[in-house]
Amino acid sequence: MDSELAGSLGLLLLFLIFSFFFSATETAITAAGKVKLKVMENAHPERKKGFSWLASNVQRALSMTLVGNNVVNIAASSVATVMFTKISGSQKGPLIAIVVMATVVVIFCEILPKNIAIAHREFIVYHSLPPLRFFSVILSPVIFVVQHCVRFIGRMFGLKLDTYNSFVTREDFEVIVNESGESGAIEEDERKMISGVIAFEETRVSEIMVPRTDMTAFSSDTAVEKASGVFVESGHSRVPVYEKELDKIIGVLYAKDLLDPLSKGDLTVDISTVTRKPLFIPETIKTDEAFELMKKSKTHIAIVVDEYGGTAGLITLEDLLEEIVGDIQDEYDDETPDVLEEREGVYLVQGYVNLDELSELLGYPFEFEDVDTVAGMLLSIKGNFPEQGESVRYGPWKITAVEVAEHRILQARVERAANEEISGEHDA
Repeated sequence: MDSELAGSLGLLLLFLIFSFFFSATETAITAAGKVKLKVMENAHPERKKGFSWLASNVQRALSMTLVGNNVVNIAASSVATVMFTKISGSQKGPLIAIVVMATVVVIFCEILPKNIAIAHREFIVYHSLPPLRFFSVILSPVIFVVQHCVRFIGRMFGLKLDTYNSFVTREDFEVIVNESGESGAIEEDERKMISGVIAFEETRVSEIMVPRTDMTAFSSDTAVEKASGVFVESGHSRVPVYEKELDKIIGVLYAKDLLDPLSKGDLTVDISTVTRKPLFIPETIKTDEAFELMKKSKTHIAIVVDEYGGTAGLITLEDLLEEIVGDIQDEYDDETPDVLEEREGVYLVQGYVNLDELSELLGYPFEFEDVDTVAGMLLSIKGNFPEQGESVRYGPWKITAVEVAEHRILQARVERAANEEISGEHDA
């Protein structure tokens, strides 16, 4: 091999190494995104300035890698053409160069470095920072011209091309959390808590409130002695007080406010004299807004009203927090779970259970536009009020009214129906 051919081969290998570097760096930066770059900036203080520069100049860095990659690929192809022409002659040389360079560039300068960069993005970004900043200075005139040409073309077609944002969106974050839970990167309890935080601002108060029919409330003329007995029996520490009817809530009675009259032996005083001003919120308000209102008013309970001003239910801070951390049980709570698996494929479900919660637990989409709970779903499918023991079908599920009282469906049994039993999505 003569010295000229050896020099061409060495130059070709150098260009291919640079092509490998630019391809790997481009993919690593794109895969990392700004969030990961900020994390790495804090994790590697010795290169804090480099990561800070990269996070602030991602678009410039990507333009530089693309320009550099194309320049060295073109240069490598030119050198290969000259080299193979000398070896094989002017007729076959260019064709051989095309075949060899296409194979080498695609495998060793595109697919291989990009796969490595995806698998080891932090390692690639960390070690490519010094040469990246060096090439950024060397190629700055070319990058300047290229970026302005691209922006000009973008403006011609009405496209905005001068911003780059790789921060994760809400949807991206939800996917990341779910995938992390499935892979074991985070615990299931942690996944549920994070998912609860994400969904918190999308949930309406009407979906999680204690409905009017389940409320414990006092008439304004209730005596202290009777009220104290209800507090002991129910385990509640705060109970709404109404005048004549439940739609006229005039206050909230705190159990601790009864201590003074009880200590004085005054058992006949009306509780209306010690009630506190209630907080009213609409049933359509989102849970995060309700949480802020309750924090601002320094109250742990709010009365939920419907569009006509009537009492729809009530909500407590505990209800709101349970949307994030899950059920909070205390010594007074009913230990019956919302969804109890009686045996494989058969579940005893409380009527108030939200359909979103049921869908998540059973891995099947229970979706209705006008109802939120299992009881509402059963009523919607049946078309009228079911008798105890009556069943309906929804997809592959058989839903049976287990406990019905005072025109309310308290419990239902949800079980996978046998194939021969299933004749339609919403058959009653």
